[in-house]
Amino acid sequence: MNHTEAIQEIIKVAPEFEEEFKEIYKTKNSYMVINVFTKQIQKLIQRKDKIILITCLNKMNEIYRKGDQTLKNAVESIFIYSLDRLTFSCDRVYKNLIFEKIPSGLQKAYLRQVYKSGL
Repeated sequence: MNHTEAIQEIIKVAPEFEEEFKEIYKTKNSYMVINVFTKQIQKLIQRKDKIILITCLNKMNEIYRKGDQTLKNAVESIFIYSLDRLTFSCDRVYKNLIFEKIPSGLQKAYLRQVYKSGL
């Protein structure tokens, strides 16, 4: 899967994000696509929209598993790196729910990043 296919997959699970991807500069490469998707996930977290959030987390995992190396790198360096910041203002129960619902592939990448950084 490349970044163009990733956009199509994201829009399938969250059609309301389509408008965000219409601006051409946001769809130029994998990093921009994952950045836009991460910002949309952040909005879902803030709105506490659990159903769509879980669907989007699963889609992010699918992009991570099936994506080309550039997409995988983008997921790790943007989404995984941002997880703590995305959930920082959440209450403990909601934060725990989010981390419980993150698919195992993304959880492993998160733990690898946390342990690698020495935190």
